[in-house]
This record gives sequence, C-alpha cells and structure tokens, in this order.
Amino acid sequence: MTIGNTLENQILDLVFNNTSFPAIATVWASLHTAAPGETGTGSPLASTPRFSISFGLPGSATVANDATASVVTQASGTITDIGLWDGSATGTATHLWSGALTAAKAVNAGDTITLAVGGLTVSLE
Repeated sequence: MTIGNTLENQILDLVFNNTSFPAIATVWASLHTAAPGETGTGSPLASTPRFSISFGLPGSATVANDATASVVTQASGTITDIGLWDGSATGTATHLWSGALTAAKAVNAGDTITLAVGGLTVSLE
C-alpha cells in the first residue's frame, strides 16, 4: 500500500518535531479502477460513496479490518485498488493509504462489495 502525502508529513512532524497527531474517529474506504496515487484522487469508481471501515489493534507493524464493511456500487467498472481516508466527503478528507487489491473485481451498478473481517491489511514495512 502507498501512504498518502499528508499523512507522511504528519508522521514526520510527530516523530521529529514533537507535534500532536490528529485523532481519526472513523476510517473511510473508496474504490478505484486504477491506482489512486499518493493523493488518493486517481480513478475513483464513479459516484460510489466512501464506506466506513474499522480496524483492530496493530501487531508486527500490520493492522487489519476487524468487522465486515460493505458498499453498494453506483457504476460499472473493474475495481483494482482501494483508498483509505479520514472522512467520508470528497474534497474535505485527508488521504491516508491506498493499495492494489489482490485480484481485480468487475462490478455493475447496484452490486454490493463486502470486505470480510481481516480482508484488508495495512502495514508500515
């Protein structure tokens, strides 16, 4: 996965400048049809809303989702990547991480995409 530019700077400030780290109440996921990049803005699945996802405690520099999470797609396409955000609204949230799926998934508008418990892992390696 790729860490977002803003989060990179926040981590550097926390470690090297003794700043406080902003608490993130809810993590939101977005679906993408190509790599969204470090800004997270590339190739979102059209009109499909972000959906909340929760994570368990980290271990060995890795954290995984601890509950199922799902979203109903609003467009057809092939999902290849996922983005993680600190807010649900486009334009007002900070991109945290993004990464490729293990396998691309073709979807139609109205399909429900569900992430099983442990289906999404994020690491700092």
